[in-house]
Amino acid sequence: MFITNAVEKTLKERIEELLSISRELKSLVGYFYFSGFMELTDALKTNEELIIKILVGLTVDENNRELIEIAQKARNKKEMAEQYLDSIIKALNRDEYDRPEFYKSAQIFLEMFEKNRLLLRKTSSPNHAKLYLFDLKEKNPIPMVAITGSSNLTKAGLN
Repeated sequence: MFITNAVEKTLKERIEELLSISRELKSLVGYFYFSGFMELTDALKTNEELIIKILVGLTVDENNRELIEIAQKARNKKEMAEQYLDSIIKALNRDEYDRPEFYKSAQIFLEMFEKNRLLLRKTSSPNHAKLYLFDLKEKNPIPMVAITGSSNLTKAGLN
């Protein structure tokens, strides 16, 4: 598969197609914003078995950054889990998110996270790569598809 910057199809549309036929998406991006996750919510609902692993090389959006900082301050795993869940509520309880689309996406995000179908990690050193690796389901003629380019996992990057 060869992907260009042609305007007839966005990265979002290409990723949505691949999400429906994939077992797993592994992504290394410089930036991950919840707006990018929201863009893919409808496609994520089409594949209940999909596992997504996102490695962030630089940063997440401001609200999500609070989640990482709070989790790192915990003294033990139980405290970390409690603080992390509290920080999710704090980070997502903002006026700009008070819309039905957000609640739908947040519910899917949390469900995937709870079921270990969504894993978010931060690189130990800065990395500005943009790589999406799709492990396709067995019935597909090719086992994997890779996309690389200049688009982060953000609304602007996907569109």
